[in-house]
Amino acid sequence: MRRIKKFGGQHQTLPIKDKKTLDTFLYYFLSKRDKAKTDVKYYQAYRDYMLVLIGLNTAFRAEDLLQLRVVDVIKGYVQIKENKTGKMQNFRMSKELHDPILKYIDTFKLTTSDYLFISQMTIVDGKKYVYPITRQRGYKIVSRAAKAVGIDFVFGLHSLRKTFGYMYIKSGGKPDTLMKMLNHDDYTVTMRYVSWGVDDAESDRTAVFLGVKE
Repeated sequence: MRRIKKFGGQHQTLPIKDKKTLDTFLYYFLSKRDKAKTDVKYYQAYRDYMLVLIGLNTAFRAEDLLQLRVVDVIKGYVQIKENKTGKMQNFRMSKELHDPILKYIDTFKLTTSDYLFISQMTIVDGKKYVYPITRQRGYKIVSRAAKAVGIDFVFGLHSLRKTFGYMYIKSGGKPDTLMKMLNHDDYTVTMRYVSWGVDDAESDRTAVFLGVKE
């Protein structure tokens, strides 16, 4: 298996914190897919959209996300060993995520051994070698899209994972459960990781009123 090199030297990435911006970000990829003029451009745009969709909904680290193969997701149940921690991730995907994955697999007739996000194919001595997109390429895909829709902070592959965490907490999810989802060992690390801060706490405070109608 080709190992993905770590991509260093970048500033800390941040999550998207509002649904409207997130929707705009996703529609950017769908628009590129639907307006593609060639089969190659169509595949690349579709692949990039699925990279973002799966990244947002699995909260996998970049190195684990890019190494996903069809066999890892086709049955709707994910079981992988994290590259960084060596810990297992085991969970059933929602139908809302699994259905578009199946459609993507069928559209491009991917086999169970294929990478989900193919970058290139090389023939050496008559043998075919297929590689997934690199972490550097993945970073460019999401960061350029973020810039195109007006996101003014550093946004990379880990931002997908962080966005999942932030949105999970924002929707009322339990921090200790998120900590387990992300395979963190410390609660404070999790909250710092998803950039949950004073502004978020104050915003949530105004949404709560405990009283009776007079």
